[in-house]
Amino acid sequence: MSAVPRVDLRDAEVIDAHVHPYRLDDLLAKDAHGFDARMTFMGESLSSSSRLDPALWPRVEELADSTLLVLALRHWLAKHLGCAPTREAVTAARDAALRADPAGYTRGLLDAERIVGILADDGYPQPSVAPEHFQEALGGVPVYRVARLEPWIVAHREATFDELVSGVEQRASDAAADARCVAYKSIVAYRTGLDVGNPTPSEATAGFAAWREAGWDETREHAKPVRDFLLRRLLAAGKRHDRPVHIHCGAGDPDIDLAHARPQDLFPLLVDHQSQPVVLIHAGYPWIPEAAYIASVLPNVYVEISELVPWGWGMVDHALETIVGTVPCDKVLYGSDEAGEPEAFWVSARLARRALQGVLQRFVERDYVAADEAVGLGRKILAGNARTLHGLPT
Repeated sequence: MSAVPRVDLRDAEVIDAHVHPYRLDDLLAKDAHGFDARMTFMGESLSSSSRLDPALWPRVEELADSTLLVLALRHWLAKHLGCAPTREAVTAARDAALRADPAGYTRGLLDAERIVGILADDGYPQPSVAPEHFQEALGGVPVYRVARLEPWIVAHREATFDELVSGVEQRASDAAADARCVAYKSIVAYRTGLDVGNPTPSEATAGFAAWREAGWDETREHAKPVRDFLLRRLLAAGKRHDRPVHIHCGAGDPDIDLAHARPQDLFPLLVDHQSQPVVLIHAGYPWIPEAAYIASVLPNVYVEISELVPWGWGMVDHALETIVGTVPCDKVLYGSDEAGEPEAFWVSARLARRALQGVLQRFVERDYVAADEAVGLGRKILAGNARTLHGLPT
């Protein structure tokens, strides 16, 4: 009996389709101790959420020692740095390497996983980090901009409603004129939910007036008609300027409107705009089958797998089997949701590469696909689809 051909993605390039940029000074100002805890979902949530109590940080650090992401990170990073696989040794070696050459250390991590491009969400942190500055922090790996709607709303909402709308549309036009800007994005799931309605201009105008009167209190009664109206305008701008629109879809930190964050909530909007490419950022995690179903029936809906990777560590293989086995693989994108620690690029890409390789290998063993076909699908997911969708150079 002949051996089953192996699926090998070790040399496949990676484009990270969803990250949050950071400033090098901010990275170096952080306490070296606890960098691994900061990379957990709990740790990142504590830094990004307005609802979590900072006094709980010691508890987050305590729990890091039993979090699989952290255990794997220490194990892998000890080998990368040539030190003992203990928390103390890894922390010390990492801090020494980072401070000796911050950009060089980061570039070494990216090169180790063949990460050749980054798509950075300019909406977090604020004030935004210019792509060229982030590119310097990454040792020269190309960085592309994903322009977020919500800061534009804040910048223009003190004017009239008509001026808000025209201001947002001007920002979209200005972003499209930026050669680095390859997509737009919305986090409406964090504000008023994914069940986006279709308010008339008069309904949105009335909502705006009530929202202002309420001191910009983020309510579904007042803010929702405005945000829904502007998201639909953003989708129209995306089509007009040939930019896909990324929409946060699924769970997030505790600021999320979790009751209205499921992929199914977004379905009517996606049907209304089915000719416009839309990327479901986070693949609806943890409601991944819903996102996979939607992307399997709507030709221009894509799924991006960050949050699942790396925070759904034990679910990644099963979830990728669901996604790859359901969604046309031309519409699946890799992402890490890195948000301030350079090791997140590396550990996420390493996990995704290994998991994807294993899933595709099982498909070959089941005689679903040939090994060369599986490798081609894997290369598309890790980099090729992001290039094609966003018009990136090869």
